[in-house]
Amino acid sequence: MKNNEIKKAIGSANKIAIFGHESIDGDCIGCMLWLGGLLEKQWKKVSYFTPSAPSKIFNFLPEIKKIKTNFDYAKYDLLIFTDFTWYLRIPKFTVNKEKYFDQNKLIIIDHHPEKITPKHALVNKDINARSACEMIFEMTYKRRKKYYDKTIATYLYLWLTTDSGNFRFDQGAQTPRILKNALALIKLWADKQSIIEHTFRTKTFQSIKFMQKVLDRMVQDWNIVYSYYDSEELSKYNLDEEEAVYGQFVMQDIAGPDIVVLFKKIWKYIKWSLRSKETDVSQIAQMLWWWWHRNASGFKVDFKWNFNKQIQEIIKKIKNEIKQ
Repeated sequence: MKNNEIKKAIGSANKIAIFGHESIDGDCIGCMLWLGGLLEKQWKKVSYFTPSAPSKIFNFLPEIKKIKTNFDYAKYDLLIFTDFTWYLRIPKFTVNKEKYFDQNKLIIIDHHPEKITPKHALVNKDINARSACEMIFEMTYKRRKKYYDKTIATYLYLWLTTDSGNFRFDQGAQTPRILKNALALIKLWADKQSIIEHTFRTKTFQSIKFMQKVLDRMVQDWNIVYSYYDSEELSKYNLDEEEAVYGQFVMQDIAGPDIVVLFKKIWKYIKWSLRSKETDVSQIAQMLWWWWHRNASGFKVDFKWNFNKQIQEIIKKIKNEIKQ
């Protein structure tokens, strides 16, 4: 019933705003541009918004400039949240503006298990899916195949590769589903070589130097390996958060420790990315707040005092939660 309501809401809308979450990553970008492209082929007028600019590594995508970082609060027939559920995942747009979003038709397409959902929203959620892209691709591919082309397939393949580390990370029970969808996208001529080249192989001299700094700070504490950086260092190296994550990829390949944490002091917040090989880090995420999957979670808290001391407090909480 809910899917029929979503289909009806999209069918009757002409002017649509699609939103991606803050600190937007490859799978969210792929989801926005793919869904928007599908709707534009059905003669919908689509606008794209996210609170923070996409990383420079995605500049090779032909329509990346369509994504704007300032929302106009114009009259839209429909709002769509992709890859997130909470208003607070786009705080730049929603804080003190909740009434605007409450009064507009809203569809949420997400795969995260967050339970706080706007009451009026039509929600399509599959927590067993690797991405929001995966959900909608499986729903629309057979029924809307005529709208699929190389560009749209490429945006979907971007989600597959960035979310799986170019298939380096074990997806457990999700693996057959992911590989099946990957094969379908390759048959649609998704430009996988361009995605691999720009998002995995090609790195700037500055990003390698920054990765060296992150790895030099690496510490092992029990079954955890962690490192850190702050926004002033990003500015010094002229990098963004997506480029700074390369060090975490290397840390994930260390034999032995199960959990890898990369801390980031970004202005008045501390963010951190948590990855694991075996441990269910979603339990930690629910204790600490933000978004989560079994083997990948992210967090943001207010910066309160000394950065290093706050890191130690967070590591202690993670260890205590795991040992329980």
